[in-house]
Formats: sequence, C-alpha cells, structure tokens
Amino acid sequence: MKHYYFEVERRHRESHVYITNEASQKIGEIILNPREKFDKEHSFLFRYRDGESYFLGLRQRRFKDMNVARYELFTDDEKFKFKERKIHNIMNFRVDGVIDDSNYSFTERVANTLEMVKEGVTIGRITEDEIVVNDHTLRVEESVLFLMYFMFKLYKREPVSFKKYLYNMG
Repeated sequence: MKHYYFEVERRHRESHVYITNEASQKIGEIILNPREKFDKEHSFLFRYRDGESYFLGLRQRRFKDMNVARYELFTDDEKFKFKERKIHNIMNFRVDGVIDDSNYSFTERVANTLEMVKEGVTIGRITEDEIVVNDHTLRVEESVLFLMYFMFKLYKREPVSFKKYLYNMG
C-alpha cells in the first residue's frame, strides 16, 4: 500500500497544497483551476512533479439535473465522465464513472472516508489526514481520488481545511 498526505506550504504571499509520500517527497500539487462550463470554485488540477496533469471539474448544473452532479476528468488527451447516482446520493455520496473500460465508484463507506472502488475492489481511500492506495494504482486513478475528495466534501457541505491555500490559476 502507498500512503500519501496533504501538505500546505506558505511562502510570502503565495501558498500551495502538495501531495507528499511517506518519505515527505512532493509528488505533485493540487491547484484551483477555473474553466468555462465548470463551477469556478470546484474545478481542480493535479500536476505531478514531471508535468503530467489531470483536471477534475464539477459541471455547471442545468435545471433538469439540479439534484445530480456531473463531473469530468481530463487527462492530456482523454475525457472521462462521472455522475452521482440518483437515489443513492440522497443519503450518501456515490459517484460512478468509467476510465479505460473499467467501472469506478466513489463512495462514503465510513464516516468522512471516501473510498474508490474499481470493478468491485477497493483500490484507495482518502481522509483529511491520509490517502492510501494500492501499490498498483495508475496515476489517473490516484489523481481522480485526490481531486474527488473536494467534491466529496462539497456534497457533505463540509469545508476542506486547506482549500483556502490552493494556488489559483484563474
């Protein structure tokens, strides 16, 4: 299992939120990245140290789907869609989607813990204090888990204590 952590770094007037590994090495940064057709407060980019990046945004809601949130994940050359499950989303957070022909679900199984399930097998979980993923998770899987945490907290109507420190590209 790989363990990651959120790390806030503040210097002068700028602040950044990084994901670090067990050796306290920064593997990447989470950035607030407003884009057209997405909610400007809930559009995030995760950029690995080598420049590879992933964007996850909450689509602006239309009247006909006010109760079902839709998310889009962009890699350098692909787009994947996720959406809340009707009825399931009334009591608990539940988002489903497909990445490279594999089914993924993001659910709250334990209080304040978001789990990522691929084809029925839990491959990662995230809390405010720690991120745990299987050793063989792909970068796209890690990235969507890091970023979906913000959508989970939005659903719960709970603040993310370090969100105010995200670097804003807008």
